[in-house]
Amino acid sequence: MGKVEVQSPKFNEWQLPSAASFIPHSIIFPSIWLVLAPIDANLGLFLGLFLTVFSFVIRFAMSKKISVTETHLQVGKAQIPRKYLGEVHVITKAEQFAQKGPSLDSRAYLALKGLPGLVKVFVTDESDPTPYWLISTRKPELLQQALRR
Repeated sequence: MGKVEVQSPKFNEWQLPSAASFIPHSIIFPSIWLVLAPIDANLGLFLGLFLTVFSFVIRFAMSKKISVTETHLQVGKAQIPRKYLGEVHVITKAEQFAQKGPSLDSRAYLALKGLPGLVKVFVTDESDPTPYWLISTRKPELLQQALRR
């Protein structure tokens, strides 16, 4: 039997939601309870707690993993061979709004979350219609370094 070579990642990060992104979820419980309390307070209590916990679980389940290996960049289920990656830019805070809005190419692959850093990775494959990947990360400089190696 041949050896299976497992590539160790050069960069790994989960795009976990920030603590502040859960603030709107805190309204679910009191809203459900207040609506259902006149009908059945216990049902309102149970359903409010259930839906609040469910919304937290969904937020974590939607988190994507960013992984850079010797041969691939993978974000969630999407992956691209590194030989097709071009320039890598860390987007400054001042430029982030424009990159996510007016300057955004509709063909770009987006992996955006409410995270402070943003990295733009250009795709050099002529047959790929995607011009670049826009990736939210907590460690933009480390991701950039891993992709430049």
